Amino acid sequence: MGNNLKAIAEELNLSISTVSRALNNTGRVSEETRRMVMDSARKHNYTPNRVAQSLRKKRTNMVGLIVPDIGDYFSQVIKGTESELSANGYSMILADSHEDPIKEANYIKLMYQSQVDALILATVSDDFRWTKIYQDSRIPVIFFDNEPDSLQCNKVVLNNIKATEIAVDHLVRLGHKDIALICGNVKESTAKFRRDGFVEAMKKHNLEVNSNLIKEGLYYLDAGYSSMEELILNKNENPFSAVIVSTYMLSCSAIHAIRDYGLSYPKDFSFIGFDIEDSDRLFSPSITSVLQPGKQIGKLMVHRLLQSIESYDSLSSDEEFSVSFVNPVIKIGESTALFKKENN
Repeated sequence: MGNNLKAIAEELNLSISTVSRALNNTGRVSEETRRMVMDSARKHNYTPNRVAQSLRKKRTNMVGLIVPDIGDYFSQVIKGTESELSANGYSMILADSHEDPIKEANYIKLMYQSQVDALILATVSDDFRWTKIYQDSRIPVIFFDNEPDSLQCNKVVLNNIKATEIAVDHLVRLGHKDIALICGNVKESTAKFRRDGFVEAMKKHNLEVNSNLIKEGLYYLDAGYSSMEELILNKNENPFSAVIVSTYMLSCSAIHAIRDYGLSYPKDFSFIGFDIEDSDRLFSPSITSVLQPGKQIGKLMVHRLLQSIESYDSLSSDEEFSVSFVNPVIKIGESTALFKKENN
């Protein structure tokens, strides 16, 4: 951050103290000078912290958590994270980006300005230039859910390849061969790995992978409905006896489509959803579902962050980044059944 201050000062031929006063709106600085400094600060991607890194001797005991949604699986992560942070004397600042990269970027900046000791993030963006600011300020960052492949960083992620693999394995044990998949946007790692896990599992069982039975969409509610509708309307040309839906939101909207078309599971085809933990109470028949252990992921992230904070407190040491994988489980419900030829 000091280098940025120096760059601004040199560019405008001002002293560093004048630049600092202009950025922090303290002391006597003309409006013209303040405007020039702010313009240069934006150019240099400068974000002022409340306390300079060199003076940061006390921690706030606050950790930022940014999620794309506070419902379903993420609510379990939030509970696990908050519980473990509280047990270790930390408070949590929670923000919901609503799947919006711009909101996410604003919250990342807000967390920095709020002097969080660490940041936990389920990102929806592919712009990670901001991470240098956190690294320079020795603020640990840990990613979960959607992992940035191109970035060296701490990650706690579900084994997403395993998630769809265990779903396929279950259906194959029931005798199914023609299996459809509805997944999210494969530009994001979560959806890509779940699709890859599906394809690998089908090949492992020597089953044909019909590209017409793989529907890639976005993470909005109607995407599951439209994908399920397309599968139903084209079932004669591309028959299937089972379908796997790889997110909670897509699962719920796919179920609506099934009911709107007067169909049912497992009578017309078997159905596996994702993260539907309370299906016994919410759905009849109950849903066979792949589950992410959200609370476990939250607790594991906190343990990793506490190690990182200790590492950063030792100014002579550099942090070693790590990736931790958590395995999914499958909860068997009433929506999957033995293959019947008349259903295909």
